[in-house]
Amino acid sequence: MIPVGKPGSLTEWERYMFDVAGYLVIPDALTSFEVEAGLEAAKRLHNQFDDNRWRQIGAAYEKEPAIEPLIDHPSVLPKVRALLGDYFILQSSWCTRSPSGFTGQNWHQDGSGLYEFRRLALPTPLVQLRVGYFLTDQSQPNMGNMIMIPGSHNAALPKPQGPPDEEIPVAEVVCGKPGTALIFHQGVFHCGTQNEMDYPRFIQHMVYAPPWLIPSDRKQNDPEFLQRTTPLRRALLGEWERPDAPFAGGYPKPPFPDA
Repeated sequence: MIPVGKPGSLTEWERYMFDVAGYLVIPDALTSFEVEAGLEAAKRLHNQFDDNRWRQIGAAYEKEPAIEPLIDHPSVLPKVRALLGDYFILQSSWCTRSPSGFTGQNWHQDGSGLYEFRRLALPTPLVQLRVGYFLTDQSQPNMGNMIMIPGSHNAALPKPQGPPDEEIPVAEVVCGKPGTALIFHQGVFHCGTQNEMDYPRFIQHMVYAPPWLIPSDRKQNDPEFLQRTTPLRRALLGEWERPDAPFAGGYPKPPFPDA
């Protein structure tokens, strides 16, 4: 069974489902207007390329105003705070395109390929919390859906080796209409599946992490964007006044509305 939650604050049952499965599916996280605007923005970003490859583009919020509200979207940010606490950053964001005819990815965990997070401890600690907003329909399988192995973030054993299309009895294909959000622990084994539609699949991913993790989609924040965005979004991008001893003395809490 897919662990399904609702937009807004993290309930105790949602926390339990996330702890057990490693992910939550949130239908109607975005309105139809937000989906339409986000999809048009994603198409503009990817249409600058003339090939038909799988691709992800980082820091789309700097270029496309429709993507910017996803940094602190109220349907999901309360859940992020409940799982990570008040001190975290938007470590990366990826506007991802899965073209028509895409055959799927290999199973993987997110994070650093050079130093896998599962080397830190078992079970793998929560270091990256990823939120994927569906901008195109994925209500049926074979639409470029994500497929997850529930609970694999807590597994002490590595996933057995096998071909990318190997069937795993406990794997779950995540289906959802446009506007659905998928929140998951970076340690959950997952992959993107084949897209048999005659149009590309788009997902906008927002990845949150502790403030000491280096951003992976940008070398620095765009000064012009920082100038025009909100104080909360600046803080979530890691733009705070660093103390003399970083993290030893702390730093001001991001200006959440209820802080």
